[in-house]
Amino acid sequence: MNKRHKFALVQFPFLAIIFFFIFNAVAIYYFPGSEKSIIGFQSDYYSFTHNFFSELGAFTTSPDELKGAVKIDNTLSMLLFNASLIIVGCSIMLFYNKLKYFFERKKDSAKTIYYFNLARPLGMVTGLLFAGVGLIQHDLHFLAHVFCAHGAFLTLWVLSMVHVLAVFHSRHLTNKYALGYLIFFLILAIYLGIIFLGPRIGPGLLYKESDLILQVVAQKIIVLTFIVSMLIQLYGINKMFKASDKIN
Repeated sequence: MNKRHKFALVQFPFLAIIFFFIFNAVAIYYFPGSEKSIIGFQSDYYSFTHNFFSELGAFTTSPDELKGAVKIDNTLSMLLFNASLIIVGCSIMLFYNKLKYFFERKKDSAKTIYYFNLARPLGMVTGLLFAGVGLIQHDLHFLAHVFCAHGAFLTLWVLSMVHVLAVFHSRHLTNKYALGYLIFFLILAIYLGIIFLGPRIGPGLLYKESDLILQVVAQKIIVLTFIVSMLIQLYGINKMFKASDKIN
């Protein structure tokens, strides 16, 4: 198989996941802490229950505090977090740009190729929106940042369903790979319900500590679920490459 396809469909996405974990681990370690006066929360570290991922990407700490809070420079964490999202966004775009052609070369079913053809523009938009989350910082333009974040998960939800249908009809990927993405699709549907219908968190808004924890923890769960689902797909596609190498 073409080495460029393997890079786009296995190697680069896997590297993007590794970079995401490493960059965010360092960003979390150096995060100076934050203050949320509405709920009386203050810390000198990153809280997995009280800090969104996007707070790592802000120029300063306490980006939602309109006045009164001490804002500390957050440049190092900001650069690392935003770089990780841009890399992930680029990997999603490259992955779905090449996926259709890979299955065409494998002479997969017409329905699989059709669905991956639909997934291609959806993947481009999803990847662009994830990169946009990293390019537009939380405290640079809050509404634009939220638009990219919510839009990324919404298009990812549609994309995951199309991906499930493509794998379900595939002659080369078994249905267990479709099941992995289907579970992610269902969990993501719950998360979308939380972010669009649940408590609103943002500058100048009143909310309870339990509201914040719900949104923050749900965000962590959906990100980890997406990573696991993607790793399962990469494993399946890599097995296809190995099978082709043996034939050749």
